[in-house]
Amino acid sequence: MRPRIPALLAPLFALLCWGTSAHASDYLTISTGALTGVYYPVGGALCRLLNEQSGPDGLRCSVRSTKGSLANLQDLQEGKSQLALVQSDVLHHAVHGTGPFADQGPNRALRSLYRLHHESVALLVGEQSRIGSLGDLPGKRVDLGSVNGGDRVTIMALVEAMGWQAKDFAPTAGLGADRLQGLCDGSLDAAFVVAGQPNQVISDLTGRCKARLLPIDDARITGLIEGSTYYERGRIPANLYPGQTMAIPTLGVRADLVTLDTLPVETVHRLRRVMDEHLKQFTRLHPSLITLTQETMTAPSPAPSHAAMQDDPRAPAPLPPTLMPESLQPGSVPSEAQPTQAVSGAGATEAIAAPEGETAPAQTPSGAAATGSAAILEGETAPAQTPSGAAATGSAAILEDEAAPAQAPSDAATTGSSATLEDEATPAQTPSGAAATGSAATLEGETAPAQTPSDAAATEPAATP
Repeated sequence: MRPRIPALLAPLFALLCWGTSAHASDYLTISTGALTGVYYPVGGALCRLLNEQSGPDGLRCSVRSTKGSLANLQDLQEGKSQLALVQSDVLHHAVHGTGPFADQGPNRALRSLYRLHHESVALLVGEQSRIGSLGDLPGKRVDLGSVNGGDRVTIMALVEAMGWQAKDFAPTAGLGADRLQGLCDGSLDAAFVVAGQPNQVISDLTGRCKARLLPIDDARITGLIEGSTYYERGRIPANLYPGQTMAIPTLGVRADLVTLDTLPVETVHRLRRVMDEHLKQFTRLHPSLITLTQETMTAPSPAPSHAAMQDDPRAPAPLPPTLMPESLQPGSVPSEAQPTQAVSGAGATEAIAAPEGETAPAQTPSGAAATGSAAILEGETAPAQTPSGAAATGSAAILEDEAAPAQAPSDAATTGSSATLEDEATPAQTPSGAAATGSAATLEGETAPAQTPSDAAATEPAATP
C-alpha cells in the first residue's frame, strides 16, 4: 500500500492547485500614481465599487501607489498588478514602440478596458514671476516634470511642438523631490503639472503659495493636437482653484484603464457588469469622474480593446451540440403516438420490462446513471419509443407488430445494442452492452411469454424465447 500513497495523493494535490489558480483572477491590483495625485483616488474609487458591488464571491481589488504611467506599465509586465492607469500618449508610444519605448519595441499584449477622466497640462508660475504667457518661458527656471515619468512625455511633446529644447531653460538642479515647492520660495519660476482636475497639488500651490495658472493656447499647440490621436484640447474650469476666475484653455490627455490580453474573459465580464450597473455611483466617487458616460468610457483607445469588452457580458454560455437525430428532436414525435411514461432513477441498475396490450402506452427508462436495459412492447398502433439517458449503458430491444414502425435508439453516451423483432413466433436474443448489468426482452403476441432475467452482476447475454 505504501507505494500507492503518492499516486492517490497526486490527483488531490492537482485539484487543490487548480482551485487556487482558478480564483487567482478574482483578486485585482490597480497600479495608479502618487498619493497626492488623481490616479490614486480614482483607482481607489474603482476598487471600492468592485469590493462593494461584485458580491461575496466576486472581485476583490486593491490599489498600488506608483510614480505614474511608465511605472504602471512596468508593473503589468512584471505581474505586480493586473490593471493600470496610463496616460493616452504614453499608451500610444508603448503600443507602437516609439518615444520612451523605442528601445523595447511594440507591446502587443496591452489591452484597453475603459477610458476614464481627462487630464490637463497646467502651467503654473510663481507669484513674483514676471511670466505672463507661454511664450515667456525660454530662459526661465522651468520644471518639466518628473524624470522617467509619464508627465515628462507630455511636457516634452509640448516643448518640442513650440520649437524648444530642454537646454533653452535655466537650470533647476538642487530642487529635490519636493521640487514644486520652488514656486513658493522663489527658487522656481514656472512648472508644468499633468493631472486630472481638480488636483490637490495645484490647489495647494495656488492657495498657499499664490501661484498663478496661465493658458496654454498657441497655434503650434493646436497643430500638435490635430496631428495626433491621443492629445486633445483641454480646459480647466473657472473658479476651480483660488485666484482663478476664468476658464484656462490647455492641452489634454486621457487616463486609460488598461490590462494585458491574458486577463481572463470572465474577470473582465465581472468588471463590466459592476460598471454597467453602478456607473452613476462610480462617477460620484471623485470630482474628475463626474462627466463620464458609457459612450466616452468605451471610445477608441490607443490600445486594442480586450476581447471581453466586445461582447455581451450577460450572454448565456452556448449549449453543447446535440447528437440526437432529427427523428428524436423535440416536436418530431407523430401526433398519433401514445403518451410516454419515463422511468427515472439516478442509480437504477435493474432491467425494466413493460408488457403491454394493444393500446397500452410505452414506458421509457431515463436516468442520468441508469445502467439497465429497457424493452418496449407495443400494440398495433403504438410506435416504439426510444430509451434515453445521459449515461445509459444498457441495451434496448424493441419488439413490434407488423404495422408498428420502429425508431432507432439514439443517445450521445449509449454503448449498448438495440434489436427489433417483428415476427410473432421469432425468438429474440438481446445481448447486454459492455457496461450492462441487467437485460430485458419482451415479446409481443398471444403465445410467447416474456422472460426477463435481471442480475446486477450478470455478464452473460439473456435469451428470450
